[in-house]
Amino acid sequence: MFSAAASSFDEWSAIAETSFVPLRVRPPAAGAAEFRGEIVGRGLDPRVGLSRIAADPCRMTRPGSVDDAPDTLFLSIQRSGAVRVAQAGRVVRAVAGEAVLYRSRERLSLECEASTSCLTVQVNDGAGLDEAAVAAGLARTIPASSPALRVLTGTADTLERTADGLDVASAGRMSSALLEMLDALLGSLDGTEALPSGPVALAATMQRFVLENLADPRMSVDAIARRFGVSGRYVTRVFADAGHPPPATFLRDERLRRAARLLEREPRPTVAAVATRCGFGDATTFARAFRRRFGMAPGGWARAGAPPASA
Repeated sequence: MFSAAASSFDEWSAIAETSFVPLRVRPPAAGAAEFRGEIVGRGLDPRVGLSRIAADPCRMTRPGSVDDAPDTLFLSIQRSGAVRVAQAGRVVRAVAGEAVLYRSRERLSLECEASTSCLTVQVNDGAGLDEAAVAAGLARTIPASSPALRVLTGTADTLERTADGLDVASAGRMSSALLEMLDALLGSLDGTEALPSGPVALAATMQRFVLENLADPRMSVDAIARRFGVSGRYVTRVFADAGHPPPATFLRDERLRRAARLLEREPRPTVAAVATRCGFGDATTFARAFRRRFGMAPGGWARAGAPPASA
């Protein structure tokens, strides 16, 4: 893990030079008396790293290309504030939830309009991404509504918090999964969403689809298969190859976890309302499944001051 903090524009320039992208850092156009910036970075393997970055308003520029510099690709996922990126003849602005792609070797300008934070996925040269797709995606705002971006963001968020606990083999698999997700994201930018091919990334994409549609009583293994144009048997195999429980088990458990959380709220909803919001066809079926999972009826859970939903 790498961590550094700056309390001046010069210090931020020095940090960028050694750990990020060699850039000249200056005050924003409106000027600023003080500056603070922080970066915390983690490498998954030689191909992929993750960095959490926060900075006060500033302008960062690289006036020209550097042919002998390492060519690192950055996907910047905005957490707060807004950043303006100029590269490859394009200028775009990304706000919270959106993302933008840029690379280290080419002429580059980054402007943080206000105090901003982001999570970046850093892909080193030679990772095998399609060069034409990368070039087409540079300095283009990727909307928060993009399904491929939502899947990648969720995975990168989790890895940024847990990467230090991964062994080498697991970190390598996660790195491969992120590369597959990024490849899918790049493929989706031309309007055609490309699905990741590896089981870890594809299972994560399918799970995200399930979580976004838990309230739909028609959600099932067959519904997943129809969404992704595969067979139900193939969906089950993808989950197994990725080391996950069967998709039907995942769907049932996630519905019951959501139900338990809803029953703990004040004011407490009715059991029938919870069943509907969690995709169960009727309250009786829901109550039976809930009792098998948690050892008590939904009404008892709500009254008894329930244990954690993960129990």
